[in-house]
Amino acid sequence: MLNIPAYKKGDETKLKVNFTGVMSGARANIFIEPHKNGKETEVRMRFHDLKEAPKGQVYILWAVSPDNQFTKLGEIVNVKGRNEADIKATTTLNDFGLLVTMEDLGAVKTVLAPVGPRLGVIQIIP
Repeated sequence: MLNIPAYKKGDETKLKVNFTGVMSGARANIFIEPHKNGKETEVRMRFHDLKEAPKGQVYILWAVSPDNQFTKLGEIVNVKGRNEADIKATTTLNDFGLLVTMEDLGAVKTVLAPVGPRLGVIQIIP
């Protein structure tokens, strides 16, 4: 978990993602901002040097709660020549971890939890 309750409300914290597998070499920054109302947390993810997704695949950003409940925060359908992308979402989870997976494009509407390979490891930048 990222220990979201310790983050300053109304202020953003920057995280870095190290990708593996087909996304090796890609970069992304994540900005976490707990809202001052204490009920929601904004998550923004900015991909740089995005790698082309294999045909029929999509990249998905997930939030995972301490009790292993998953929330899909957003998806990127990457096409040739597109090397930057953004995901902006909010979650009501009190604390969570973040995970990037690659999923089948045909199942993206019905998938409720990640089934594809994990591509990202989230780290806090000091």
